[in-house]
Amino acid sequence: MVPTCAARQLFDRTPLGIKDEAKWTPSGPDGISALPDDVIHHVLGFLPAHDALQTSALARRWRNHWKWMHSLGFAAVSGSVSVVVLKRLVDRLLLDIRAPLDECVIDIQGLHELTEEVGRLIRHAVSEFHVRVLKVNLERQVVSGHPLVSGNLVRLELHHVTVKGTILDFSSCTALEDLVMTRAHIHATKISSPSLKRLRMKKCYLFPSVYSATCISAPSLVLMELDDLSVTTPFLERMPMLETAFVRLGHSWTFRCELRPTWLCCGVCAGCIKFYLMELGSLSSARHLELTAPSVKFTVLRCPTFSKLTTLLLNEWCLAADFGALSCILQHSPILEKLTLLLNQAQQETYNTMEQLPTISKCLKVVEIKCTKFDDRLYDFLKILKIFLGREHLRYNLTSGQTEIPLKV
Repeated sequence: MVPTCAARQLFDRTPLGIKDEAKWTPSGPDGISALPDDVIHHVLGFLPAHDALQTSALARRWRNHWKWMHSLGFAAVSGSVSVVVLKRLVDRLLLDIRAPLDECVIDIQGLHELTEEVGRLIRHAVSEFHVRVLKVNLERQVVSGHPLVSGNLVRLELHHVTVKGTILDFSSCTALEDLVMTRAHIHATKISSPSLKRLRMKKCYLFPSVYSATCISAPSLVLMELDDLSVTTPFLERMPMLETAFVRLGHSWTFRCELRPTWLCCGVCAGCIKFYLMELGSLSSARHLELTAPSVKFTVLRCPTFSKLTTLLLNEWCLAADFGALSCILQHSPILEKLTLLLNQAQQETYNTMEQLPTISKCLKVVEIKCTKFDDRLYDFLKILKIFLGREHLRYNLTSGQTEIPLKV
């Protein structure tokens, strides 16, 4: 890979204004002109779009090279160049780019006046440039409209965008396998793709419609990572191919809670169940599962059987009501091998002495407790946990920071 600065230096050493075409032979003074056209097109892709276009002034042979570059980088920061110039550049790109693109990167900081042009560039890259990888960073600009259509798009990244409408319906992007969204504001009723295999969402805000939370429909999904999702909790449709899921939910905005005027979810009213609680049925095929939340955000009212689950990580939410959720999940995980409990602080809650769990996986060998502090309350909690699990040969490990301590409780 050639970094952008290196590509610029390469062209900076190319003399401008040479009129004698004979001097631009394979043995010419610049060196780069001796390269095959396909290599030049590849190198041009590492330049910002504006710089790549300027290479057309090097010589007659270079007049059209930029039109066939394999990658396109369109970046602009408010104040760096006039909006008029950027709009002309977009029009030139849409008109003259000829080659299918391996990658297109659109990075706009500020410049909300370019919203319409950016929307056109995104759709043109997908439908006309046949781009395989599209990365978009727009600093809260709105991306909206009808769904994208492509048989070539394999990976899509959306960073710092505000999404509205049905543009997250990828049913017509038949080759799409990877979708990444970070710090996005999502005003959409559904995120759907029949071909999607890997979904990563981090620090996203899911704003619901009047009637429902955002639905995620991806039946071919193998890996799902939902990290710090806020406002509402997504509704998951069936995912029979899912192998690994990391679901780390953030805080909810409980404007739909019918019982509490505070920012806490009551967990029992119809509004909270519909907008803030995640059912576990769609995760039943996972082999590796992580479910964490700052409060009770998962419901086990219709707990499925996790017939393939071997490793499970949970945090404090599963310990409420005398281990009620933990008990339910363990009884529905017949081949579980390792259980990890993430305790962000020493337990303040007290638990009633309980009987041994009636059924538990015979494959369970290790229980790992990750915490930031070890004191008498945690020790009492471990004793109750041992009674609850009731397996003498289980190994208990306490991890605090980088230190792992085998425990004998």
